[in-house]
Amino acid sequence: MVRGDNAMTDGTTTNYVIHGAGGIGCVVAARLAQTGRRVSLIARGDHLLALQQKGLQVHGDTSGKWELPAASHASDLHIDEHTIILLTMKTDDTFKAVEQHQEIYRDLPIVCFQNGVTNEAWLAERNFLTYGCTVMVGAGITEPGVVRHSGGKVLEIGFWPSGVDNLCLRITKDLQLSGMEANVDENIEHGKWGKLVRNLANAYLALTDLSVQEASCLQEDRFFIADVNEEAANVAEAAGLFVRSIGRRNLREQIDHLRTDGVWPARPPVTETNRSYPSTWQDLKAKRGSVEVDHFNGAIVRLGEIHGVETPLNRVLRDFCMDAASRLLNPGTETCESLRSAATNTYRGARGGT
Repeated sequence: MVRGDNAMTDGTTTNYVIHGAGGIGCVVAARLAQTGRRVSLIARGDHLLALQQKGLQVHGDTSGKWELPAASHASDLHIDEHTIILLTMKTDDTFKAVEQHQEIYRDLPIVCFQNGVTNEAWLAERNFLTYGCTVMVGAGITEPGVVRHSGGKVLEIGFWPSGVDNLCLRITKDLQLSGMEANVDENIEHGKWGKLVRNLANAYLALTDLSVQEASCLQEDRFFIADVNEEAANVAEAAGLFVRSIGRRNLREQIDHLRTDGVWPARPPVTETNRSYPSTWQDLKAKRGSVEVDHFNGAIVRLGEIHGVETPLNRVLRDFCMDAASRLLNPGTETCESLRSAATNTYRGARGGT
């Protein structure tokens, strides 16, 4: 269904404000800027200072240098009736950021280029004009003002929780012109739940120090991720949620596929130039003190509690990863065996066992 309301007038130049201009936000900003669209950035700290003084430099699958307006608050940027806000910060930063900008953002469309479903649900509850985007892009800040685009160009956009309007079509067209593999999604909530399940492995990769490319190579890692996903599948079925998987397999088929015996070679072979890590790993490595896993694994744990479904693996991943972040530990503090043992003890404790 294409919604007719909230559409922008044809012929106007869209003004994109990228709020939370980290790795993914900067890739999207650079791509949109090279099409001639108006783009500005909201960032903080040394990264903001570098963007203001030296401009944005991106290398990897996106490459170039851009001089873009950058500030710590939207009040220092040009905002007009053709402005679209793209949220690209971590979920825990969304709430304070939007509250600080609510007078500016109240009547503007806001698109969540973020993982999980917390951001859209929170905005919609407060009657913001809310859109979602499923993001399949790998990127990270390598130094202030410099971003590496490690791979992925897929972006799927829809009105929250479902539907497509002319604004979705406009953003998608701009992204396609920029070289991104962008499409509209009539049921964006289903797609974002699918991405959330995919992100359940982020905590495991961070705790065991695995790259994205190597996550499925060894059988023990693959089986662990399958078991984590099976908890999510059980919870989704109990809650009546539709989880649309990424790729040709549904969630149960993907779980069965992960349980195939043997060693899977990384394809393409992993090199220092193409190796990438999820944002959770990056958070631990940078010792930022927090991670997003409560909005991924934690979402599954809370739904499991509501519907009486056990989720010991997701609980341990959430708790251990949040603890590692708070203690400023590096990636690699756990193994598959240590996490399984902890999950078994957690399950017994929840059951009142010894």
